[in-house]
Amino acid sequence: MVRGAAWPLIGRKRAMSEITRALAESTGGLLVTGISGTGKTFLTTHALKQFREDSLVVTLRCSAAMSQSPYGALNMLLGELEPGYLNHPVLVLSGLMRLLRERAQGRTLYLFVDNAGEADELTAVTIAQLARNRAVRLVLTCADPLRLSAEISGLCDGGFLTRVNLEPLTFREAVEWLEEGLNAKVSHSAVEALWTASDGNPHYLKMLAMELADSGSLEMRDGVWVLTSGRHVHGRAITDLIATRLGRMGDAERRILEILSLAETLPLDTLLKLVDANDVDALEERGVLAVEDSLPRRVRIQSQLVADVVRENVPPGRSSELRELVISASEQSVSQQAMELPFAIWALDCGAELSPESALSAARLANRRSDAEVALRFVRTIPGHQGIAAVVTEEATALMKLGEVVQAMDVIRRYHEASGTDPAVAERIDLLLAESGVLASGQASEQQAAECLALARKILYDEVTGPTGDISGPELRRMREDLVLAEAEVAGFAGTYPELAESLSSVLDGSEYHSLDFRLLAASWLCEAWALTGRQAEATALADQLKQQCLRPDIPLATAQTALSRLICAYMVAAQWDDATEVLSNDDRAPVEDTHRRFTATEVPEALSVCMQGRGRDGLDLLIPGISQLRIHDAHGVLPLACAAAAYAAALQGDQAHAFAYLAEAEAEPTSTSRRKTWTISTARRYFSALARAQLEGPRDAIEQLLSLADQDRVAGTVGHELICLSSIVRLGEAALAPRLLATAAQCQGPFADLCSRFAGGVISGNPVELMAAANLAARLHNDRFALDVAEAVLNLDQAQLERSLIRQAKHLAESSRRRLRAPQDGLHDRLTLTARELQIAQLAASGASNKSIAAQLHVSVRTVEGHLYQIYGKLKIEERLELPVALGSSGDDSDD
Repeated sequence: MVRGAAWPLIGRKRAMSEITRALAESTGGLLVTGISGTGKTFLTTHALKQFREDSLVVTLRCSAAMSQSPYGALNMLLGELEPGYLNHPVLVLSGLMRLLRERAQGRTLYLFVDNAGEADELTAVTIAQLARNRAVRLVLTCADPLRLSAEISGLCDGGFLTRVNLEPLTFREAVEWLEEGLNAKVSHSAVEALWTASDGNPHYLKMLAMELADSGSLEMRDGVWVLTSGRHVHGRAITDLIATRLGRMGDAERRILEILSLAETLPLDTLLKLVDANDVDALEERGVLAVEDSLPRRVRIQSQLVADVVRENVPPGRSSELRELVISASEQSVSQQAMELPFAIWALDCGAELSPESALSAARLANRRSDAEVALRFVRTIPGHQGIAAVVTEEATALMKLGEVVQAMDVIRRYHEASGTDPAVAERIDLLLAESGVLASGQASEQQAAECLALARKILYDEVTGPTGDISGPELRRMREDLVLAEAEVAGFAGTYPELAESLSSVLDGSEYHSLDFRLLAASWLCEAWALTGRQAEATALADQLKQQCLRPDIPLATAQTALSRLICAYMVAAQWDDATEVLSNDDRAPVEDTHRRFTATEVPEALSVCMQGRGRDGLDLLIPGISQLRIHDAHGVLPLACAAAAYAAALQGDQAHAFAYLAEAEAEPTSTSRRKTWTISTARRYFSALARAQLEGPRDAIEQLLSLADQDRVAGTVGHELICLSSIVRLGEAALAPRLLATAAQCQGPFADLCSRFAGGVISGNPVELMAAANLAARLHNDRFALDVAEAVLNLDQAQLERSLIRQAKHLAESSRRRLRAPQDGLHDRLTLTARELQIAQLAASGASNKSIAAQLHVSVRTVEGHLYQIYGKLKIEERLELPVALGSSGDDSDD
């Protein structure tokens, strides 16, 4: 990447449109606001260029230094006036009006005042009066509207000036901005990290991308920019930029930022014991601080990037001093979860002493936030941590979050080899549950995982050997909840979903009180289990409720992400693509305070949903950057599944070379150190591999593979997945399995089951009307691949026995489905078989022109036109003129696709 290259306007089209419209329509002009770096000056200057042909733009730039002098920003204009004009503001105004009128020569005059918040009082009064006298159309930019003078602020009252506020980039805008600026695709993980760190600020986003690329943390792999590490350090340029801006603050304001950068967040009451309330108010008004509507009210630095820069520039001695001050002001609140982990990190950073108990508690909190690196940092500060059961539990948990299964096994094995006695009951239960998760992820230790869980259950529920009375009720409830979730995890590897659904229903329907986090996680497992066992309608109804709970601020981010991943699975098994996409959609959301997102390929779940619909091109657009990211780091073993889906998507697009390459990577034998795949990942990988082979090598072997999956589903009771496999088998041409598809659909719920039932009935009866009804239902369910397959099955019947209207309907549906799928056959595929003259005649005929009219327009005979149309019908495989619009891909029904 070349430093200093001009980055594109892309990502700011909407803001650009608002500014341009305001310049054209506003009564007196425009005020563009937004924090530093949002592109106020760039966008306004770009918009003004569109008016230069019939207008004059005069630019003034204000600054803090100029504000110390009277008429500071106006000096460049005042220098052209006679000295006597400067003796009185009225003379200054009249002189400037004459000067500007002479320059404009009858054209509209725009006075562009950049950084108007730094204008001195005399400058502000003068430019405001120029605007009120209609001598100029005023165009202002300002980072902080509260710093505008009263004269300029008054212009906004009554609509004299139109205000446009530039918001941070949305996620989709950030994707477009980075991909255009970096001249290549960027993995969504990389975009997520940069976008969150920059708070969507375009200037910070650009600088971060350039600095990470220079440092190697952002690297080009397989033509895609990907993250190469989970932690990213910004460089000197962005540090200097932010430090310069913060350097304009007073000592009191800088002290507030130092405290909050180190503490992350504080109760407002605690902060006000250490600093002046007026300084806090001033920083909040300028958008530097955010005060949350919580009890107690908490305050934090608005920008995580600013917080990082401030924290890194606090010397260790001063950091330690500030920590002692904050602790003395907040003895009770430091023990609160929101403050405990940040204060523990603060202690390590400044070299303060941290007790083993505090380090263990901090590691536990870090794991709950899915911040495994921080958890390991705390664990390894504890003396003798290898032999302490509770510490080993947190170390193994952190390693599993990083995908380091072998290391986690080694940690537990060394503990067992060195330990001579059993730990206390609570520590033993936690270790057993952690060990079960590690063993379940191993290649050949499923039985051992089940034994760990059985022992934990015996300890927690057996009346004779159960826990003694020294364990509190809440602690016992917590351990039993963790046991249920650990059992669900193991069931997720084994694929025993009927048993899982039964046990979770019993737990959640019981009268025992459960924590909010547990109910959300357990219910999300139940959604997945219900969808796979044929209760799709109940699963999606529950998922609709749960996805709203995931948005609650009191639900930890890691918990919400875990639950949402299972809700997405339930929606996809139920073939409810819109609902799955809604859960995944982050295009228009603004950045949130979140520095602990998972370092993974976040676009893969959306890509899988797209590929299940048969949208190959859209799937590849998402999978290519996702796979590049997963090749760097794949904590959850998703890469083989992503490659299988990419193989299918590439095959749909006719790209056999890449399809075979992805397929080879998907089907590569796992190594002894590889993480074992969950049942859903493993099964989905086999499903997509079979679909890819059907496209590449024909249906015979693919049908055999899919039938093997369906038979396993029948034995396991996962009829929801069996339905998906059987529907694919019958669509590949195995009509003999239509009765089984019909019977399986009867055991399932939801729209997809209804679709499969109609399709199977049509295949069994051989009735083309029933088949077209199924195809139309598939289209209404946005399952265009299903609709295309069934419509083409109708067209493959003996057309002599079909009504022409039905043939036209089938062709229309097939073509419209192809276009929505963006398949190779869509758009110009059929047109490319026509010569230029044939295409010209076909388009005229499709538009309604008669043969005689076409002949006259093209200066040929009517017989020549008829001959061309005969050739066109044969090439396009149609029979009459009415079918031309559909065959040429110009159907009005799909004009929006």
